[in-house]
Parts: sequence; structure tokens; C-alpha cells
Amino acid sequence: MSTARALFPGAMGPEGFISCFDHLIPERDLRRMLILKGGPGVGKSTFMRRIHAAMSENDEPAMLYFCSGDPDSLDAVVIPTRGLLILDGTAPHIVDPKIPGARDSIINLGACLDEAAMRPRLAHIRACMADHAACSRRARAFMRSICALRRDSAAAVSECIDEGRMHRMTGALTAAVLSEKAGPAALPRVRPVITDAITPKGELCLLTDDRRQRVIRLACHDAMDLTPVLRALSHAALQAGYDVEEHLSPTMPGALLHLSIPALSTLVTTAGTLTSEQTFDFSACLPVGGLLRRECALEQARAGIIRHTQQAVSAMAQAKELHDELETFYVPNMDFAKWQAILDETLQSLRA
Repeated sequence: MSTARALFPGAMGPEGFISCFDHLIPERDLRRMLILKGGPGVGKSTFMRRIHAAMSENDEPAMLYFCSGDPDSLDAVVIPTRGLLILDGTAPHIVDPKIPGARDSIINLGACLDEAAMRPRLAHIRACMADHAACSRRARAFMRSICALRRDSAAAVSECIDEGRMHRMTGALTAAVLSEKAGPAALPRVRPVITDAITPKGELCLLTDDRRQRVIRLACHDAMDLTPVLRALSHAALQAGYDVEEHLSPTMPGALLHLSIPALSTLVTTAGTLTSEQTFDFSACLPVGGLLRRECALEQARAGIIRHTQQAVSAMAQAKELHDELETFYVPNMDFAKWQAILDETLQSLRA
């Protein structure tokens, strides 16, 4: 059974990049941070994979953070037992050392480039970068449309909710989740994470079935926003002394999709893709016939969300193709023997 957990460290959102790069590992647990620098095609993702493989020989737990703009590539790796974080510190998630030398190091893979050989391609590289930026702007525009439609639909449904029943169901959910007991954290905290993103491969959710985890599903009308329910549960778990992971929505800033309580090995999810042991159906909080006057508008919004999501995915796929083209300018001009020497030296320092 794999001990590596898959997450996104960030995702494209309606107003730009949504980042969790400051929350990849608790500051109190971080003992070594390696920040990779260099352009596309210099081997940052491969460098991280090699570090992970070498440092996880005993199947140590790890968190693999995949790039939402290229889900086959890594943006970061965390090995908690070693307090190790290695990450891509280039745009759009620029990271610099906070404790240089003593804890944080920059590894410049761009030093392996033959820059003189690349200078004649400057005009092509510049044009490719401009086209890539234009594709990203189009994707954000479509995501703004998705966000507006989701918010309008959620507001329409919210007007019809039986608030008393919603409050009682939230209380029952909280009681069910917290019926399990575990040792509380000394300083319980809320950590934002991202498991869902719109990517060049479509809408991806990195949640997977795990027999070690209790899964509780929240069913609801597809336009309902259950963020208030999840935040109430998050607050209750925090008050009970548990660390909480709040799973952010990539299309509605401030909204939540799921909630994890690691100490209780519990995931509360709005996704219907996992095997769950218990379901709370919040659509029961909508009176029968309560949405009749709104169904036409909700259906139009639903169709618009599907259409704009497809357009956002298409724009991101075009951006990915342009990024791949950029790599063709860099890869042939890399000294991979020098790259390997940097990797060997890094591994030696980590094992010292």
C-alpha cells in the first residue's frame, strides 16, 4: 500500500493562482527546505522524484504535490518524518529562503544551461511565453464566469433552505464525526489544502479510497454550497483539540469542498466518488417544491458552468502545449551530467 498522499499545492482560480505553498508542512516541523530554481525543461520535477525515491527507501510517508497546470509533474515533495520540503520556487509560486543556509537552500538547476546557445532563440521564447500568458488569462476569464454562476445558484438555493433543519443536521454531523476520540493536538490548527482543480486534463479530484480512513459523505442539491456546514464542523473539531484540513474550492474563493481531521482518520466530503460509511443528505433541508420557480435559472446556470469549465480546460490544455514547446528550447541545451552531479551532492547532504 502506497504511503504517498497526492495533493495540489495551488490551483488556477477566478482571480489568479490560489496558493497553499505556505502550508505544505507546518513551520514547526520543517527542518530542511530545498528551493529549486530554473526555467522549463531543466528537470525540476524529475529532481524531486529522484529525491523522493532515494529518501523513501523504507516506504516513509510522503506528500506529493502535483502541478495543476501539468498534473504529471511535481511542484513539491514533503517527507514529514525527515522534516524535508523540496519545491519548485519559480513563478507563479515564487519562493525564497526564510532561514538561508541554516535550513533553507536554493538549488539553481538553471546553472546547467548553455545560455549562449539559447540566446539566438530569444524572440521565439518571448513569443511562446506571451502566448502562454494569453491562454492563462482566457482560462481565468472562464473561471470567473464559473464562479459567478456558482455563487448566483448557491444564493438562489440558500433562500429556500429550512435553516432550522440545516442547523439540526449540522449538529448531528458534528456529533457523528466527533464520536471518535483521539489524543488532541497541543496547539490545534487549521491547514488549507487543495485536492480539486481544473487542469489541462479536465476537473481532477485527488481524493482516493483508503481503507484506513473513515469517509462521511454530504449529499445535497448540486447548487448548494455546504461551506457553512463544513466551517461549523471545522470550528467544533478545532475546539475539541484536533488539527483540521480545509479543502479549498478552486472555482469559488473562500468556499470549501471537503474537511479532513487527520487524528480521527476522518474525511467529510461533498464528492460522491468515494466509498462512504455514512451519508448526511442536506437536500432534505429544501422544502418539497421550494425550487420550482428557480429551476429554469438553475438549469441555465448548470449548463453555463459545464460549458465554461470545458472552455477553461481547453485554454489550460493550450497553455500546457505552449509550456511543452518552451521546454524544447531548454532541454537540448542542458548539461545533464552536471545536473546529475548536483543531484548526487544534494542526496549526500541530506543523508549526512
